[in-house]
Amino acid sequence: MIGLLFSPLGRYILIGGAVIMVLGGVYLKIRADAIAEVQAAATADALKRVQNAITAGDAAVVSPDRLLENDGHRRD
Repeated sequence: MIGLLFSPLGRYILIGGAVIMVLGGVYLKIRADAIAEVQAAATADALKRVQNAITAGDAAVVSPDRLLENDGHRRD
């Protein structure tokens, strides 16, 4: 087994394995960063929607004094 590592074929196999491991690590890192970026964008969008809903709710006129005011529409 040790003789195979010191032979030219063993070195090529070892270098090939190291290259595959490095490329696999780079692929996994890029994939993890892309997933984190998509999740961050989704979270930012959800936060913006919630803030817009809160702002719209705060802007609504909900005073009970205006309940009997004429809104311009005639109802029977």
